[in-house]
Amino acid sequence: MKAVVYEKYGGPEVLQIKEMDKPEVKSGEVLIKTGGSGINPVDTYFRKGIRQVESFPHIPHFDIAGTVEAAGDNVPFVKEGDRVWATNVPGTGAEYVIAPAESVFPLPEHLTDADGAALAMPLMTAHLSLHYRARLQPDETVLVYGGAGAVGNAAIQLAKACGANVIATAGSKEKADICKEAGADSVILYKEENVVEKVNEITGGKGVHIILDMSLSENLESNLHMIETGGRIVTIGSPQNNTPELPWRLLNQKHASLLGVLLFTAPKEELRRAGEEITTLLEKKKIHSHIGKVFTFEEAAKAHRALENHEYNGSIVLTP
Repeated sequence: MKAVVYEKYGGPEVLQIKEMDKPEVKSGEVLIKTGGSGINPVDTYFRKGIRQVESFPHIPHFDIAGTVEAAGDNVPFVKEGDRVWATNVPGTGAEYVIAPAESVFPLPEHLTDADGAALAMPLMTAHLSLHYRARLQPDETVLVYGGAGAVGNAAIQLAKACGANVIATAGSKEKADICKEAGADSVILYKEENVVEKVNEITGGKGVHIILDMSLSENLESNLHMIETGGRIVTIGSPQNNTPELPWRLLNQKHASLLGVLLFTAPKEELRRAGEEITTLLEKKKIHSHIGKVFTFEEAAKAHRALENHEYNGSIVLTP
């Protein structure tokens, strides 16, 4: 089978196409014929060696949508011929991929394989952040940083589907329109407006119940000025500085909670619950994918470069 691989750490140029052995399905697993492989920032961290891979040659990516080619024994959720989506599945940058049955969910008929690959990790991360970690309730107010990005856009949609009020930040009017299309009630242009002042203006000085932060080190102190007493800050990412200084006194004064979230280490039962709820919302057309660009497997290096350069709003997907 054809696969995207890299045999050493480095820039996008290390990605190449190789022929690899087609994997064989075992009990509790499904073999998926790949229709789309989603790319996320974490994939570039592994490629660059910031996070280590087990061995070389390594097939990248964790998101997939496609058709079940074969199912092993003890597979209760899907059968051969079903169209599915999944995340947290290593090595989806190949024509055929093995996935644990509990990681696989039905892909509604109205969605393409590219849609399924694009929505997987962003929607799952957003769902875990809002529901498993922050315990979002209807009518609460959520601040979502980077609402035009893949995870931010997913979070806006999921929060609105729960009946929340959503404030999003965006870097341009074009990105603000993307946030509004996803359902944001208010959008703050952070390059032109003071986010803390604007949030306090929008909330009448009460602050927000929940903050989803994609770059914690840059925003932590500001977050604690915007969060209401007893509020929750979900720390989705901190790419600029993984060890930010903690404004402890302000955290205590606000009785605030800092909540970590990581898809790779989430409990299996929470991942299953999130995937099932996401699928139901997709079937009802209450949420949708947010695709930035689709590339072919042969364009993998170009796709990784585009992701790192923030060339597109939304998810980037590879197709065989």
